[in-house]
Amino acid sequence: MAKLEIAVQDVAGARIALANGADRVELCTGLVTGGLTPSIGTIEQVVASGIGVHVLIRPRGGGYTYTPCEVELMAGDITHAVQAGAAGIVIGALTEGDAGLDLEVLASLVAAAHLVNPEIEITVHRCVDVLLENGVPVGELIEQLRSVGAHRILTSGGAPASAAGAAVLHRLLAQAQGNPQIQAGGGVRIEDIPALAALDGVHLSARTHAAWGASGPGGGESAFDVTSPELVLAARAALDAAN
Repeated sequence: MAKLEIAVQDVAGARIALANGADRVELCTGLVTGGLTPSIGTIEQVVASGIGVHVLIRPRGGGYTYTPCEVELMAGDITHAVQAGAAGIVIGALTEGDAGLDLEVLASLVAAAHLVNPEIEITVHRCVDVLLENGVPVGELIEQLRSVGAHRILTSGGAPASAAGAAVLHRLLAQAQGNPQIQAGGGVRIEDIPALAALDGVHLSARTHAAWGASGPGGGESAFDVTSPELVLAARAALDAAN
């Protein structure tokens, strides 16, 4: 049965996810940019909420090819996240020109996690969608993911949204046979869940907007994202109904 993962940015979101039936959360900041590494304080708070926390490790937006300094930073962030009690880390890296997964970088990040917790779960994020969109064969991608010890991939099947990539997602599922797990993520709507429920997991942000006052000159937009209890509950109900 597919697990329900909710992308959250704070402890309030994690508590909402837990109370409304999520199996785990992916924790990040900057969801509007696709997600960035959260602070160590945020990780500690969310771990204390009691739900399984998978921490996104992404130092910046703007692609997935990283400099040696950025890789060193990511390894350090992984160490702190795992020491803080993260159940998993969510990583990704591509070679120059987006030709393939950067297996050397991924192996070094996995090794950093394993130094703290050899049982940590490894998810490779939607960097794989760049490769799928570019026509990398499904079988080749699965073998590369296995070679770095990935337990799971988060993917839309190379499409702008998971519903459009459903056929590729099911090809990945058939090829992988659970190693790694295939989790749909990217533009998932409640009405899309029945078509994705046969996968190993479904991931969505279940977010809405809030505004608690003006930001003033130089403070950016006043509205910000919050996790919606209603959307998490609806996602749980849709997944349960489909199974």
